[in-house]
Amino acid sequence: MGDINLLAFFLATHSICEPAQSRWKYDSHMATHTSIQYPYHRWSLDDLSTELLVFILEQLSNIDSRSLSAVRLVSRRFNAIVTPLRYQTLLATPSIIDPRAETYFSNGVANVRAHSRHVTVNSDLNAEHVKTFLHKLQRLSSIRWRYVQEELFKGDFWVPSDVISPQHRQNNQVKLYIENLPLRDFRSERHNPYLRAVPTEILASLIMAAPTPPFTARVESLKGLLLNSPRLDTFSYNDRGQGTQFQLSGSERLPAFKHLSLRSYNWNHDSTEVQRHWDFSKIRHLEMIDVPLGPFFDSIRFTDFRHLDTLRLDDFSTHLPNTRLDSSRSQYTFIKQISALVDLKITCNIPVFPIDGILQHAQTLRSLRFRDYTGFSDENSLCPTIQADELYAMSQYLINLRILEIDMDERLCQPHCFLDALCRFPQMNTLTLHIQTALDPSQYFGTYTDVDYDRAMQIFTLLVQGKQAALWRSITINVGGWKPIMVRRLSAEWRELNNRGLYAERCFIMEKDENGSLSVHEEFPTRAS
Repeated sequence: MGDINLLAFFLATHSICEPAQSRWKYDSHMATHTSIQYPYHRWSLDDLSTELLVFILEQLSNIDSRSLSAVRLVSRRFNAIVTPLRYQTLLATPSIIDPRAETYFSNGVANVRAHSRHVTVNSDLNAEHVKTFLHKLQRLSSIRWRYVQEELFKGDFWVPSDVISPQHRQNNQVKLYIENLPLRDFRSERHNPYLRAVPTEILASLIMAAPTPPFTARVESLKGLLLNSPRLDTFSYNDRGQGTQFQLSGSERLPAFKHLSLRSYNWNHDSTEVQRHWDFSKIRHLEMIDVPLGPFFDSIRFTDFRHLDTLRLDDFSTHLPNTRLDSSRSQYTFIKQISALVDLKITCNIPVFPIDGILQHAQTLRSLRFRDYTGFSDENSLCPTIQADELYAMSQYLINLRILEIDMDERLCQPHCFLDALCRFPQMNTLTLHIQTALDPSQYFGTYTDVDYDRAMQIFTLLVQGKQAALWRSITINVGGWKPIMVRRLSAEWRELNNRGLYAERCFIMEKDENGSLSVHEEFPTRAS
């Protein structure tokens, strides 16, 4: 059923009385027919099989998990079905893992032990209590371990290794997902502390924290952890600046990642190294953020990535203008050989990236970010913008697209035609539109009209009028290269305006509120300088 709400679908089609039925009855003495009236029968959810009810209630839980508390009160049967669903995913808290909980909340503890399958544990919890708690879970299938502090140990425990029982470690059905693992250099240690802290035989996902302080990352110890984790299929590396890279040699070979995200990873591997030490045979999700894409494309076989469904590319080397064209052409060639993308986020040189590279994924693409390197951080630079006729073509072919992020420099396009084309995407409900500030610091003479606010309101109006308002979930208008953490423009004219509270970088958001109505607010940076 996909996105269909099965509960609503069933109620809409079965909650009415069935009409009386008639059938023809042949009489050997007389060819006639009689009308036989069947009793009325009002269908209800209780008529469905348990398997179908479980499926429907799982959908309901994904929409509004709190509603399960009401559903379980309908009947004993519903209570028996809902109870395992309510407890199958659990966030461990100090009160839940406290040994005294068994005395004061015996029924709740019994349900947790019988039904909890997916448990999230923060690293600052009492290690002894966590160990006892996990050991008693009868159906445990995954543990999500979130580091909220920098230590790999707590008291006498190397966590999570010492709190996960041998029973769970030897059970191939249990998977370990680690988030925010501190990035540390342990080369001076005799034994790699990562291998003491992490049970590598059940490690399925590893998301690294950014190094603290920045620009101090050393990845030799991390490499040892990866090489000893045969079941690892998700890896996210998060550095800053130019970053660093793995030094691989001999027979060392990284796991076959399905989901790989590298941020500020200084990719300088050649094709021989990649074939020998990297395995892209299972890759489905790839994010290369602030990574030099030229050396990456030069070192890989494009055909290894033909089954990608998610791709994000942000080139670190684009501050070198001569690399932009080559990188954009390589991105186009790379994307063209992929079979069916669902989520695509790229920053490229728009004029040299033909849109057929995107239209190739028309039947599957749900989310698209298609932006130019130039952006809007400098009001004197023109940001290449896709032409309205190409945008119209995209709206006709991308029939399943829900989310779009795109640039619109009004100096290079016809804004009304551009916005009209945006309204033609049949399924799109979320839009982020980047534009240049309309504020000119050289023309400010002491009186001020909020031209960026006025322009944003005009754009909102045109988009809502051009598309049924009920179809929009969110529209974001990003002015002047606004970011949550903002470095303001540095010229003397802009500094003077900034001191008066006037900024080139703004962010306006129109979105549905809890009542389903569209409302507008301005987003402010969490930090600006």
